[in-house]
Amino acid sequence: KALKSALYGGSPDLYFIIKRVRGLFDNGAENSDMAAFHLHSIARGLMSLNTSLLLGIVACPYMSSLLFGEEEDLLSTKYRLVKNTKLAKYNGRPSDEFLEDIEDETEKEEVTLLVEQYDKLDDSWGQPSSMSFCYLYFNLIVACTIRGQLSHSSTHDGNGTLRGGNPKMKSPETLLSTAALRRAMELWTDPHVLASCGDAMAPAASLAVTAVEYYRVHNLLCEEHLCNAHELVPGLAIDHLAMTCMKEILDGAGSASYSSKLLKSLKDICGKVWDANCPWRNLPIERRATFAIAFYDYVENADNSSFSSYGRGVELPDNDDMNQIFRTIVGLHNPIDTTIAGSVWKTAAEDGEFIGVHGSGCNYRSRAFFYYLLRSESDGWEGMDVTKLIKEFEDIPRIHKAPDDPKAKEKDECFRLAEGDKRHDEINRIFSS
Repeated sequence: KALKSALYGGSPDLYFIIKRVRGLFDNGAENSDMAAFHLHSIARGLMSLNTSLLLGIVACPYMSSLLFGEEEDLLSTKYRLVKNTKLAKYNGRPSDEFLEDIEDETEKEEVTLLVEQYDKLDDSWGQPSSMSFCYLYFNLIVACTIRGQLSHSSTHDGNGTLRGGNPKMKSPETLLSTAALRRAMELWTDPHVLASCGDAMAPAASLAVTAVEYYRVHNLLCEEHLCNAHELVPGLAIDHLAMTCMKEILDGAGSASYSSKLLKSLKDICGKVWDANCPWRNLPIERRATFAIAFYDYVENADNSSFSSYGRGVELPDNDDMNQIFRTIVGLHNPIDTTIAGSVWKTAAEDGEFIGVHGSGCNYRSRAFFYYLLRSESDGWEGMDVTKLIKEFEDIPRIHKAPDDPKAKEKDECFRLAEGDKRHDEINRIFSS
């Protein structure tokens, strides 16, 4: 009641009340799940109200920095451990085998202790406090971005109209909406935040659809006065968008249908003729390589993904859509640059354990594939059907099943390069026994 009164009344104590809510969730207050449900309802109720009320909320002391700054990270305790310790170097929890192979004994001891902490947190039961708080916090940001009517599910709450209309007009309403959109998209496409909050961020994908469509219709995509480099709309970088949508589909998220729609829109964007604001021009090789690894993971697992009750029946983007997105981001479309693509394969293959989508030691399958591409003739890269290539690579038998097959021998060598001699020999002994 105090929070609702403070929100609607523009209380100077609003910031402190919200911070208190976060603290209560973090400290495991009783009935946290029920409290999160009620706070979610309060925040959703703001979406249909006039922008003047939202401007009043943001004008309360410290509220603009709380909502749009970096004061709140929306991370669970587990992912704060990852972000703020040496686990960040290993992209999360390294595999036991990778941990065992760390040569620096001091490093190995330190990382081992962090892994033990991680595993204890990973085994904890229940909804993380970050997710409980996200139901309030993220929906406040969504309400600042758009105005719309409540739907039967928060998955659809991103459908509406951007507050203030054209963001180039620079009115108080559009400035609020643009700042909120940037914050919402940056949070949604942060993999640690998404893992910390799950479906509490359900409106994000539909909000992204609303924003991308508005900016497309009004010829504002990648507008330099609104967007940073590589962004389609404020806060939504092209590679981060693609990876987040693929992840949401694989996880069977409630918003999977919107993620699928975004990927289909992204295919059309990749076919557009661009000027100097092209979102993939000068995209760093490491980011392209991380996307390429995520793409491999998506293709390998999409057919086996078990959608949640919200996501079943989602029509996935077809292979042509996904191939065009892949070729564009890695440098093989609009324009074609095989030098960039070769650098992407090399970085994904050699550095993939530290920049991949999984913890170090768990990306060797995708790395083996990019060694496979790297060792192939570059003349075949243009127009490649990468989804088909990935599936064909997966279908090549391992060496113990076809020791005389040239393709099996080549695949085995790629896995040797990815796994290292020691681990590769151990794995082959296990397969052969």
